[in-house]
Amino acid sequence: MTALRKTPTKPKKPVDPYRRRLYGKIEVAKKALGLDDDAYRDIVAALYPGKTSRTQLGTAQLLNLIEHFKSLGFKPKKKVAARAGRARLADGVTQRKTRALWISLYHLGVVSDPSERALGGFVKRQANVDDVAFMSVGDSYKVIEALKAWAVRAAGVNWSPYQIGYSETVENPRCRIIEAQWRILNPNGAQSSLAWWAQNFVKSPAAMSHWHFSDKEADRAIEELGRQVRALKGGAK
Repeated sequence: MTALRKTPTKPKKPVDPYRRRLYGKIEVAKKALGLDDDAYRDIVAALYPGKTSRTQLGTAQLLNLIEHFKSLGFKPKKKVAARAGRARLADGVTQRKTRALWISLYHLGVVSDPSERALGGFVKRQANVDDVAFMSVGDSYKVIEALKAWAVRAAGVNWSPYQIGYSETVENPRCRIIEAQWRILNPNGAQSSLAWWAQNFVKSPAAMSHWHFSDKEADRAIEELGRQVRALKGGAK
């Protein structure tokens, strides 16, 4: 009798260090809020229908989940440590914006590695600091402007504000990223069909176009279009 051979299992892909940090923050938040596994899964499913685990969420969704926990009363501890003669700064608006821009470049098919390590390499080249958390205000401005300029050159992102009426303007970088993704996927035009896609994506008559997306809906749309952009360019899905 021939012995059955076991099918070799594929080695698990290592978790990106940045995602691992987000996982850790989520675990801390669960404990701080007294959430058991069922309550936690209910929250995830309510925010992202069809999903109940952090491993099913994209990076932007993990960040939004942490922000939701903060709205419930979670207060993460801010760590400050010394390194290479420079204080480690707490994650602030500029650090989060820097990471968001880096992830956006990934969803635009410009960078192939959305990890914290890869971002750290970019920050090192631009500002000569070893980590996003070590950036000064001046460093942050320099890095953010470099990332925005890269998005303009490589993906045609238009960062200008939208004109509302005669004198009022409003900035919506998420919408600008979605529009750039749509142009990549539809180079021959069809920009008007973006509104139709947006309505079908969120399945809500209230969302007449991507301009009506909530931040969470826009992040979901960016991740979905990002998968399509990377597939088109032959990159990771």
